[in-house]
Amino acid sequence: MDNPRLVYRIAVRALIAASLLGVTYVTASAQGTVGPPPVISPEVATLAGTVSVTQLSASQANREALQARQNAQPVEMPKHRLPDGSLTSVPPRSEALKALPLTPEPNAGVESGFSRPFKHIHGFTGITAGDDARVIGEIEPPDQGLAVHNDVVAEINNNLVQFFNTDGTPLTNPIAASAFFLAEGASLSDTQAFFDPRSKRWFFDIIVSEDNFNTGKFGLAVSKTSDPLGEYFIYHIRAFSDDITGIPSCFGVDCFPDYPKAGYNADSFFITANMFNNFRAIGAGIYVLPKKKLEAGADFNYIRFFRVDEFVVQPSVPAPGEAFETANGGTEYFLEALNPSVTITPTPTVRVIAIYNTRRIVSAPGNLQQISVDVASEPHNLTVPQTQPNVIGPFCASQGVTSAPSLDGGLASFQATIKKAGGNLYGVLPLGANDGNGLARDVLAWFILEPTLTSSPSLTANIVAQGYVVPPNGYSLSYPAFAIDKVGIGVIGMSITNPDPNVAGGFPSSGFIQFSGFPRGNVIVTGQGATSDDGFTGCPFPNFPTAQIGRWGDYGAATVDAATGFFYIANEYIPDPTEFPRGVFTNWGTFITQVH
Repeated sequence: MDNPRLVYRIAVRALIAASLLGVTYVTASAQGTVGPPPVISPEVATLAGTVSVTQLSASQANREALQARQNAQPVEMPKHRLPDGSLTSVPPRSEALKALPLTPEPNAGVESGFSRPFKHIHGFTGITAGDDARVIGEIEPPDQGLAVHNDVVAEINNNLVQFFNTDGTPLTNPIAASAFFLAEGASLSDTQAFFDPRSKRWFFDIIVSEDNFNTGKFGLAVSKTSDPLGEYFIYHIRAFSDDITGIPSCFGVDCFPDYPKAGYNADSFFITANMFNNFRAIGAGIYVLPKKKLEAGADFNYIRFFRVDEFVVQPSVPAPGEAFETANGGTEYFLEALNPSVTITPTPTVRVIAIYNTRRIVSAPGNLQQISVDVASEPHNLTVPQTQPNVIGPFCASQGVTSAPSLDGGLASFQATIKKAGGNLYGVLPLGANDGNGLARDVLAWFILEPTLTSSPSLTANIVAQGYVVPPNGYSLSYPAFAIDKVGIGVIGMSITNPDPNVAGGFPSSGFIQFSGFPRGNVIVTGQGATSDDGFTGCPFPNFPTAQIGRWGDYGAATVDAATGFFYIANEYIPDPTEFPRGVFTNWGTFITQVH
């Protein structure tokens, strides 16, 4: 291939055999707790405008937007904080490193849980720090959004949107996210992308802040048709919270919505966010938007639920071919990870939340209801900073740094969209642990839950299976995401690193592990890192004097192309700067892997 973006350096590199714990653990829950009714937004959400991807790609307005910040100082996205306001990027806490009940199993190789062995694994480098530097200005970390349909890959990060063929050939020029969301001059962060194979629409969401992340609203782009390069309706949706009774004050204004997550069912599009008041979390907001109105470009009212003292409530989307939940007037399920290190809970717990009557989102929005139930789970806790190879890059060297920075493990929550298949919910999260040599590193905990909502209503949930992905000593795994089909077969994508630069996945890399009832075989490194992370958030310089732990990702993304059945993952890695020129202040890249 002579395409400069294409990287076929994969040839299926296996990352030393991963030790796995695949435990069946079935627990019947108590009856769920019904939450307060929704609050209807007093303002009507109106269309901000429409944009055409094809026209933006070639337009002077896009070129001007791309050049507006080209020579500006780098921008750090808002630091993700724990509910008490402390940062995730902190040295290991003792409670994050309690011994976990891990019983390694032998390496399983490629199991017959897949209908056949992989026909091929390939991938390409997507948006990079160098792209940011050349066209718009540099950021850290690169929040990752990914959607794929009919061999068209849509990638979005905080600054840029771009579309590719699955061989990595660009279908568009880089498009400024500010132009795409009609938000020129705003600060943008926390992006996601979806393709709904039933309505055949593309969805992109992002935080739009016009005052340097003191307040924010949601930007939402919805395609008019199934054409990813066609026209999109653009909405700016206020993250209302100041009119909801019974929550702490945000000084008379809306709280800042951090770490938004999204999902959808047949009737509604859901956005959740951690609501922060002066750097302290007061709870989680759930915003329910009428999907048919969005797809028609119509005005609408939307409703909001508020869950006091809750944190990272993750919506779900159905796997291709999985039916929407139509019982109880239409239902959407969410998962939330509760552990003693983050929330007030005596034991590690997974909370299942259901919002039902969604079919009435337009005709009787006040009839939507929420209910939740807690299920005791395997231990999970805070993440810890990860150790990468001690190779000091040119930026860190220019600041007098004498050792490579650690990497932020992110929030110990379900970071990526929950997938629903066979009536079950699939979620995976990172957590801190010591390896056999005492090195603090992150591993993965995965869960399969079966929720049941009766017409009473009564919500129960069983943990069908749960376990860990525990790599060999020295390895850290982070920013995981499930991509599965309707029978629960697929992959878990992740970022990988190891202090040893000479092993597969040593330098920060991208990869996956097969999943069929539980993880199987090796962790496969696809996007092999070429050097250590060398960014301004990890190496102190005048504008960031306290930087010491690199902002690495914020989350990964994974999906299934409903037209082809191929699995796709997108995670951060460090590309080869001779192939993909880095920025001045940053050197991250994203690697998009296709698995057949």
